[in-house]
Amino acid sequence: MTYYTVDATVWATNIFTNSDLIYAFFADNYLEDEDAAWDAMKRANRGEPLPVERFPREMYVLSQYNKYKKLPHIFKAGGFWVVSQRFAEVLRRFELGKTTLHPVRLFQHDRTTPFDGEYFCLAFGETKETFVPEESPEAGQSPLMSKDRWKPSLGREDYGLALCRKSLQGVDLWMEKK
Repeated sequence: MTYYTVDATVWATNIFTNSDLIYAFFADNYLEDEDAAWDAMKRANRGEPLPVERFPREMYVLSQYNKYKKLPHIFKAGGFWVVSQRFAEVLRRFELGKTTLHPVRLFQHDRTTPFDGEYFCLAFGETKETFVPEESPEAGQSPLMSKDRWKPSLGREDYGLALCRKSLQGVDLWMEKK
């Protein structure tokens, strides 16, 4: 009998809990319809696919006191994930499925001075349920979330989460349901 093993790596990220990546921007879709903007933000953060018109086209630094000279390649602005042109080029090499990139223009607080470079809203449109909690002893249940929400260990960077084989099938970028 022959057995085959798959030597594969799945990368998980903690960007969703990294407060250093939250930048104070105001999105233009809030000016048009605040309720629809909040709904889009919540759905996008759950990985629900949404049409392009639900995402902001422009974002402005929220306060005159926030002086951002350089932005990271991925960050949260106005409740949405934003990526640089360079980051977008890397993402486009993978199977994204319903996840899309929507151009967004970024401006300083004066709403006229643009940031250098091109930016995109990263619109997650895929979810999977691949996390295996019983095989991930260092992961813990999040006390502030529902009983089926987990968080990775803060003390371990590599090999701290177990995922089932489904993680190797289908799209390459997704929001984990747990």
